[in-house]
Amino acid sequence: MVSKLRAVLKSTRNTFIATCAIALLIGTSVSPAQAANSDKGLYGTTDPTYSAVYNQSLAILGLDSIGVGANRAAMTWLVNQQCADGGFQAYRPDTNIPCASPDPENFTGPSTDQTALAALALNAQGKFVESKKALTWLKRVATKDAQGLTGLPTIQGGAPDAIATALGYLVINDAAPTSALAKSLRAYLSALVTPCGQERGGAAAYSNEVPGANNSATAHVYFGLKGNAPVWKAGKLKANPRCGANKTTRLGSYLANQMSTDGLLSYYPYDGNDFGATAATVISLGMAGYGKQSVAKGLAALKKNTKSWALKDSQTNAGAIGWLMMVSKSTGTNPKKFGGVNLVSTLLASQK
Repeated sequence: MVSKLRAVLKSTRNTFIATCAIALLIGTSVSPAQAANSDKGLYGTTDPTYSAVYNQSLAILGLDSIGVGANRAAMTWLVNQQCADGGFQAYRPDTNIPCASPDPENFTGPSTDQTALAALALNAQGKFVESKKALTWLKRVATKDAQGLTGLPTIQGGAPDAIATALGYLVINDAAPTSALAKSLRAYLSALVTPCGQERGGAAAYSNEVPGANNSATAHVYFGLKGNAPVWKAGKLKANPRCGANKTTRLGSYLANQMSTDGLLSYYPYDGNDFGATAATVISLGMAGYGKQSVAKGLAALKKNTKSWALKDSQTNAGAIGWLMMVSKSTGTNPKKFGGVNLVSTLLASQK
């Protein structure tokens, strides 16, 4: 499981969130020697600049899902990336340098997306002090949009959006599902879902300020409301859900229908296939207990594209492998024989 409706950032979102890694500049420059010194324990061989924390967190969640668990070096790297205020920015090549101040215009500073996934990974591996600090940060950045609904922005000071709110909601709802903030975030996410009778009914918008169906946003909202990380094996699935009054089921219906042809979600309204959003949807449908046909097609499509996504250009994409490990757990598939790739050994061999 990493798309911010910004075409210029699309190439950095191929892990998820969408999806899905978000292009967040860190505002600092360091020498290769500094970067190498601080990267011990980091999974993957792709450029870490815009999504290192995001990818590391997904890798840890994937390993935890299949019962392997991350080693000490991986967790130490992630803990060291945490900002003093509890948040996480995309990547800190030199952790002696404080995190950048939040700047939503330039996408610098701690990010809700990175922080939420890091909080989930830390909690899964028993790093409860650090996870709680991240949770506190997520609560602090909650803000209202122009319609008066409370959501989470990607960068503190910006407007709330679907992807940031959905990922943050996973953490906040897990900690206190009956809290006022959790209820407010659910209301925000529900407000983004379009009625069944409209074109692309059941899809979610990126935000109230940016209306219109967005597949990555829809997959994230559904994952936030029905998914789980780490993942457990789904039970027997019913048929694809139908669009109706329940907004969460409406999301599932739209996503299942979108995957019914070739098993993949597109980046709609942009071009190309969104493998991260597809993985998140397979997991979410499994957790919801629906989508038998679409889950089967999604699994087959992800297996077919494993090498082109997770090992593109001979680089190991740790975030993509993390999503695929979670998919393997959800669907009861062997992660050591997934699309012709041993996800476990490939990820572990990529660790710095």
